[in-house]
Amino acid sequence: MKRTILILLALMIMTPAALRAQETENVYQSWGFGFQLGAGGILPTGSLADDLKGCVLFTGGLNAEYNRLRLKADVAYGQPSFKNNNPYAVYDSQGRDLQLNATANPTLLGLDLQLGYTVWRQGRVSVTPNVGISWNRLSWDLNTIKYENDPEGQERPSIDVVTGTHENSVGWLASVDIDFKLHGKITDSPFTSGQAHYISAVRVSPFVTYAKYSNLVPSVKGLCIGATVSYTGFLRHFQ
Repeated sequence: MKRTILILLALMIMTPAALRAQETENVYQSWGFGFQLGAGGILPTGSLADDLKGCVLFTGGLNAEYNRLRLKADVAYGQPSFKNNNPYAVYDSQGRDLQLNATANPTLLGLDLQLGYTVWRQGRVSVTPNVGISWNRLSWDLNTIKYENDPEGQERPSIDVVTGTHENSVGWLASVDIDFKLHGKITDSPFTSGQAHYISAVRVSPFVTYAKYSNLVPSVKGLCIGATVSYTGFLRHFQ
């Protein structure tokens, strides 16, 4: 009798937990889509750090999922500072600068495409590693310098022409999405006659990416290490 009571108590404790786990898994055994908006920072390493400093990043993107697979497309914007004021190394015969940056902070625009797989999910937390490709562009203005004599006969530099320029880089990207669920609710699907599960979460995403700017003199390359914190909203459709 005592053994039977213990078995019944164990079943009473385990059954609700098993049902909740099954319900959660059923929610994820479906397709869905969502968005993310956030901010973070990035720090260059290697020879990239000789020309550029780190900066704040603002990010946004779209996600699509099927079961545990995740496809992410992100846009990132930032304004790193230059360390090298003559990145193309343009000098005259006397070693004077013939070209200088007109802007101290170039515009950084990045586009990322990643494929991920959710490897761990427990309670309100899930972990999804991602790998993919990253394209980014640095855009800024350059001053062409000329040297002229002032009224006192002293030779001084002056700006001759201002031109816009840009540099592109394509490299690999790896990240980990750590999602902390805030809340979820059942709602009517805007695309089907059934229902969907809307989930909101805070996403912390450490990442590392490789970049190379071959046209700079000398060319620079290295890893960029960073992290972002985002709000995510996701609509999962029941099968």
